[in-house]
Amino acid sequence: MEKKKRFDINIRMLAEAGVMIALSVILNNIKLYKMPQGGSITPGGYVPLLLFALRWGSVPGIIVGAMYGMLDSLIDPYIISLLQFLFDYPLAYAMLGVAGFGKKSIKLEKKGDILKVVISVIFANFMRMAMAILSGIVFFKKFLPVDIPLLYGSFLYNGLYIIPNTIISIILIFLLLPRLKRVNK
Repeated sequence: MEKKKRFDINIRMLAEAGVMIALSVILNNIKLYKMPQGGSITPGGYVPLLLFALRWGSVPGIIVGAMYGMLDSLIDPYIISLLQFLFDYPLAYAMLGVAGFGKKSIKLEKKGDILKVVISVIFANFMRMAMAILSGIVFFKKFLPVDIPLLYGSFLYNGLYIIPNTIISIILIFLLLPRLKRVNK
């Protein structure tokens, strides 16, 4: 009996992974603002990946994020080299999966759990931004003015779209939490 239940959960996880990747594709292709060297502000493109990680944990979240990153590289590519591709696509979106690190301590029953969700989302977006900043320092320095330090310039450029996406993600996840409480029971 235990084996059948575990099999059902894995099928559910796979189905949800597919749906969340598809939702991220749709939402990330609605561009509220597009940056000149890649990156954009979207109406919640990170949210499905973050919700998946919060529900299923960090390892499945990281895998699904990386899978989405690979797909995004085919849909809207801006690729200079293999290493830049890794930093900007599979690794960057895999970092959204780290939101699932707090999964075991988040039960969505207490007010403190909402704060844990927000911290998890901020941390995951921070890690995603770290990958983008690293890519910017290494590969996009030619686009920065010479009088701006690389770290600062890369932080500014990537922060212009990742910080708004983080805020949008927090707002949308906060609005979705009451529904998540009912689904997780």
